[in-house]
Amino acid sequence: MTDIFDRIKQDHDKARELIGQIEDTTDRAAKTRQELFDRFKLELWTHNKVEEATFYARLEQKGDEDESLEAKNEHHMINSLIEELDTMPKDNTEWGQKFHALAELLDHHMEEEEGEFFTLARKDLSDKEAEDLGQRFDSRKKVVKPALTPVD
Repeated sequence: MTDIFDRIKQDHDKARELIGQIEDTTDRAAKTRQELFDRFKLELWTHNKVEEATFYARLEQKGDEDESLEAKNEHHMINSLIEELDTMPKDNTEWGQKFHALAELLDHHMEEEEGEFFTLARKDLSDKEAEDLGQRFDSRKKVVKPALTPVD
């Protein structure tokens, strides 16, 4: 059975893949860049909302408020950069440079979660709790993702 750590890592791997695809685009590929960025944005916003409601909420219940607050603050910075990038034209160098800064911030955040936060949480959560959180994570994503998907 998939636990919360596997689910978060799977989402991180998907984000890493999309980051690579976006960074491989050129300023002349604005349409492709926009399509990839829209997918990236939806995946990341969904992940962040669900992660905060499941994983970080459980860390807080276990007394790890400082770590949870740090991660939520990083989510806020990441979301702010995404919103800024969303309003910029995708066909210029400034967009690419700003996206690269976002990618570096996100890489730091994911590495910290998969290392420090996972180690801390594995001490606090039983295998059953981790599996239950993984199921809750999946269930919440099924609700949150459609709610965040733009209507055509």
